[in-house]
Amino acid sequence: MKKLALICLCGLVAASIMTGCGASQTEGKENLGTVELAEYKGVKVNVPAVMVTDAEVESKINQVLSQNPKIEEVDRPAAEGDIVNIDYVGKQDGVEFAGGTGEGQDLTLGSGRMIDGFEDGLIGTKKGDKKELNLTFPEDYSEKALAGQAVVFEVTVNAVKEKQSAVLDDAFVQSVSDFTTVDEYRASVKEDLLKQKQQSADLQIQQYVLKNVVENSKFKLNKNTLSRRYNDRIKQYEEQAKMYGTNLSGMAKANGMDVPGLQEAVYASVKDDVKNQLVILKVAELEGITLEDADRQAFAEMNGQTLEAAVEYFGQETLDEMALNQKVMKFMADNAVNEAQDAAAPAEETTAAGETAAAEETTEAETTAEETETSEETPAAEETTAPEEAAEETTAPAETAAPAETTAVETTAAQ
Repeated sequence: MKKLALICLCGLVAASIMTGCGASQTEGKENLGTVELAEYKGVKVNVPAVMVTDAEVESKINQVLSQNPKIEEVDRPAAEGDIVNIDYVGKQDGVEFAGGTGEGQDLTLGSGRMIDGFEDGLIGTKKGDKKELNLTFPEDYSEKALAGQAVVFEVTVNAVKEKQSAVLDDAFVQSVSDFTTVDEYRASVKEDLLKQKQQSADLQIQQYVLKNVVENSKFKLNKNTLSRRYNDRIKQYEEQAKMYGTNLSGMAKANGMDVPGLQEAVYASVKDDVKNQLVILKVAELEGITLEDADRQAFAEMNGQTLEAAVEYFGQETLDEMALNQKVMKFMADNAVNEAQDAAAPAEETTAAGETAAAEETTEAETTAEETETSEETPAAEETTAPEEAAEETTAPAETAAPAETTAVETTAAQ
């Protein structure tokens, strides 16, 4: 049975910009409104310099060791957790059935890969044993012809193997990487961890700077654009929800709110996205930032794709929008002032200083936001009714997990 687990709504403005959350395919042609831009250079941030400890390197290496155990054949009865190599033939009423035969298959006992009773029935067997397993397929088995049916599996055990802890040596390194020695591998692990942390820190700075500029800018938003985008996003939720057999009400409950509350959250997310885009487009205009092929390539690589694959996945127009967003956000981050403590300072001092600076900056941003909210193009009372008006335009009661705004996890039975 499919299960929908709603992880989150797309509430982070910067995250939605970077991932194209709910991005319109005609965004460049839309009248988003206007922005009176706050200072976007010299924004103060406090993100400490990244570092990787020896303990973190060893932890990562130990994780790789545990994921790649040494497999050794043993001369003893099979136990749970062992791997048995088997040939098997499944029969129903004495006749082999489709999909019930396998040769030279490795099966970990206790993995739950086979139907109930199959793996348990092989515990205690040794190399060369032949065994008949009288089993019954589950009533909800995916192959309807076998669901609830009694069958017999004739199994031959070719080998019994056990998992042994891997040892970090040159041979192991060569089996899991392109490196030759342990020292080379350890250095590469440290380099990879450092790169990951640096990417995370860079993104943190970019998101904070953008958030700061948005909170301190003044906007006049186009209400027609907000309404259109709101309705498009609600429809995305509805269409996705139908795929999982749920609706808008179900999604709201999964997020601890009612439908009106969900509609307000979606509308707020739409407003944030438009403000975000107005800031980015204005900075690009003022700084003469344009998109080049290298920017598209960098965006594709950040998403682990080739440029061709990224174009096919996102579409050229959406990819260009997101690549430009990335370039502008990087520009603003590069022009920020990072007041972080020196990485060599004691961890307690660095953390305390960072928290203090962050608290002061947050308070200042919140104060400014209160002062500039009334300068937006529409009174607050008018804007809060927009979700209700938009909701009237979308009649389907479906709850949806919009692909970029929510994350759904589907769990299906293994058998």
